[in-house]
Amino acid sequence: MRLADLTVGDLQRWLGLFLAAAVLLWLAWLVLAPFLSALVWAAILVYATWPLRARLTRLPPVLMATLMTGLLGLIFVLPVLFLATTLGSELRHTLSALAGLLRDWPWQQKLAQWPWLAQPVDAWLGRLRSGLAGGPDLGAWAQRLGGLAGGIGRAAAVALLTLVSAFFLYRHGELLVAHFRLLAVSVIGQRADAYLGAVGSTIRAVIYGILATALAQGTLAGIGYAVAGLPAPILLAVITLLFSFIPFGTPIVWGSAGIWLLLQGQTAAGVGLLLWGALVVSWIDNLIRPLVIASAIHIPFLLVLFGVLGGILAFGFLGIFVGPIILAVLLAVWAEWLSHARARQGP
Repeated sequence: MRLADLTVGDLQRWLGLFLAAAVLLWLAWLVLAPFLSALVWAAILVYATWPLRARLTRLPPVLMATLMTGLLGLIFVLPVLFLATTLGSELRHTLSALAGLLRDWPWQQKLAQWPWLAQPVDAWLGRLRSGLAGGPDLGAWAQRLGGLAGGIGRAAAVALLTLVSAFFLYRHGELLVAHFRLLAVSVIGQRADAYLGAVGSTIRAVIYGILATALAQGTLAGIGYAVAGLPAPILLAVITLLFSFIPFGTPIVWGSAGIWLLLQGQTAAGVGLLLWGALVVSWIDNLIRPLVIASAIHIPFLLVLFGVLGGILAFGFLGIFVGPIILAVLLAVWAEWLSHARARQGP
């Protein structure tokens, strides 16, 4: 139907349908917005583990979804429980070591060399001593504990909703993909299949690349911390793993640990840890990530850098995955469009 053939009634009907759809989408956004984080996490985890789910297609769908959701829960719940028990004791040892360092290290003589730094530190310590002399502020501590309990409760709720969402994605994932493909084909055309294939392989490659790099850097760093004799190698390894999601983040952890060893007078351990971090831990990123991601599409490091930093600013911790995926998908679609454009032009 041409635009000139439309009557006023047709235009009013189409405008009414558009407004109704817009209002419906807006209301759906209001309803689903609090759960989008759990839905996105569930989609990422389900898509990353979909090959394993494909091996269980002979089982009844409900049993298959239950097994996959249980396995997903074990993969994430058991390590969290292990780290919670292990890191608790190591954190106490770390705090004791730091307290001993602050007590025994001649920091006053060191600070005396820099008067511009000694004055604000003395003022801060004075306020700290006066606050401790007046007794603990129970109201402030209750507020902090309440905020901590609320944060833990929200994290537990997101984890539970993620597992529930994952169950239904495992159960009805193929149907949802078919519906999404039908929508994409109706909007883009038959080229949507090529786009979806490039997008899927890129998403899985980015996820595997980020996770493999983080695990490798955390493990190698933990070996270095243990050999150097640091009191909490597992705690520091986990911190290094988390910082590895941020470009140039791991040197903050192993660099601080190496400097701390040097200040303790352990020159060999400190220099060895700094060399291990610079030559092994940080450089492993340049080996693992390209090998994993190159299986789908070559993603420049600059895009990965902007994707991680911009994703964190836009989406929080979830942006560590979402940011690179968005840019990788954009790059995949761009490459697919260029290939079709060259094919149309011919040699």
